[in-house]
Amino acid sequence: MIRRSLAAVAAAAAALCLAPAAHADETSSGDKLRILYSNRFTFTDDGLPLVTVEIVGGRDTVTLAAKGGLVVRPDGGGGSAVETRDGATWTIRAEDTQPAEIEEWVVVARLAPDDATGAQAERKRWKERGYAPRTFEVGAVFGVDGEVIDTREMLIAVDGGAAPGGAARAAKIARKYGVAATVHRDLVRRPTGTIIAESGGTVVRNPSVLWFQPRDATETVAVDDVPVGAGGSQAVTRSETRRYWGSVYVTLDADGHLVAVNAVPEDKLLDGLVPAEIFPDAPAEALQAQAIAARTELLEKIGHRNTTDPFLLCSTQQCQVYAGAGHEDPRTTRAVEQTRGIVILRDGGGLADIRYSASCGGHGEDNDRIWGGDADPSLRGHTDATGKTRFASVDADNLDAFLDDDADHYWCGRTKKAKGRFRWSVTVSAKDLDALVAKQYPEVGRVRALTPTERGTSGRIGKLEIRGSKGTVVAEGDLHIRRLLGGLKSTLFAIRVDGPADAPKSFTFDGAGFGHGVGMCQVGAIGMAEAGKSHDDILDHYYRGTHLHRLY
Repeated sequence: MIRRSLAAVAAAAAALCLAPAAHADETSSGDKLRILYSNRFTFTDDGLPLVTVEIVGGRDTVTLAAKGGLVVRPDGGGGSAVETRDGATWTIRAEDTQPAEIEEWVVVARLAPDDATGAQAERKRWKERGYAPRTFEVGAVFGVDGEVIDTREMLIAVDGGAAPGGAARAAKIARKYGVAATVHRDLVRRPTGTIIAESGGTVVRNPSVLWFQPRDATETVAVDDVPVGAGGSQAVTRSETRRYWGSVYVTLDADGHLVAVNAVPEDKLLDGLVPAEIFPDAPAEALQAQAIAARTELLEKIGHRNTTDPFLLCSTQQCQVYAGAGHEDPRTTRAVEQTRGIVILRDGGGLADIRYSASCGGHGEDNDRIWGGDADPSLRGHTDATGKTRFASVDADNLDAFLDDDADHYWCGRTKKAKGRFRWSVTVSAKDLDALVAKQYPEVGRVRALTPTERGTSGRIGKLEIRGSKGTVVAEGDLHIRRLLGGLKSTLFAIRVDGPADAPKSFTFDGAGFGHGVGMCQVGAIGMAEAGKSHDDILDHYYRGTHLHRLY
């Protein structure tokens, strides 16, 4: 029997609308709206976590339907209900909207939630520097069958101000004091407005939020115009109608536009998520490793991300790629079932911070090299070699030899899934590169040279000097550099220039890997599984200093 949250878990928005209540709900509308922004969650009657995931945001209208009709609940479960039948479509809009008020604070220290002594010392230090520090708590705590999972952190933050602007203030403080400064967004006032849903001649109005669920619980809610391919180094290329299990609520995002959110049990979420993250025809042990990693990532992120949003997780590559219902595959669904409740814990306790990418290209990268912040001992970049290797790390001196090494020497190179991911080459004409760079750095002029000035342990570029006919800039950051150069698969590449130095004809990028390279290499996991390795072996290889534990 699963034990409810030790942190006095509030009923999540999804719990309000999963099933009609037989009596009036005494929770006020204001409290129900506040719940949407809570960093805590509840569980289904089957003992599974209930999660709220963004479907689409920033919209003026949202269109929903269900084959057998929808139930619209202005106040969630226990409130009044309006029904439509036989696939009638609801169009939702908003009026009289006001955006949220958000402050951005510069985080200068991260401490354990019970470290009162450390917090006091940090506050004193920053007061002496002339700041008025503020303390925030992020993360969540819950208990399952006697196991307490606590992902909370205490943040010491300074120099708060209206958003945006936090990033610039954080960079200034980082330079001045030599600290790893980041930005915490604090919701001062929620967005307001009236949500209006129309279907035929039926109109339902409610302040700030409306809940929708299928009349038949075995059916799904269809949402029109959902972006496909959001996040990562690639641009959004198309949209489609997608279907979702559970319930959908429509509310306001921080800008006062509409956002649609799916409230869904963890197993249904993972059923739609895992096949979007890895090849469903991969060996069973690789699928199980992915299911465990995805479950751990899902639980670990709650309360740390989207802290000013009316949902727990986004659905893009910044969180996890969730494609909704209809994208399940029997093999990945079986992997989710077979690993029910299993998560990855640090050997010292607590959920591991789980990251993964399509292919590390033969060598993983350190988390702090990609995103900054503290070094995570479970996310150290290391070789993906099947045995002894010449390349304990990759740098400018051995990069060419590494790129030429035999694919069979690496877990992510030996499988047929490695094609186009383990090694790749892209040539960009000078004209096209000039246009790409000009979008971000018009002061550069015509690009004359690209020079990596900083590489991580895997050889991925952290800083790229761009010298042009008018000036020179330094581009920083893995994702920024990939997008800047036209959406390259990774920043683990060598550069070849065709043409004279003062007038290049083209630039060729000879690269390795697909993605940031931190944590589990998904193609490498497939290579290990094909070689007979278990999901335990795979996860132990990619997340050092961790172990598996079944929570429920």
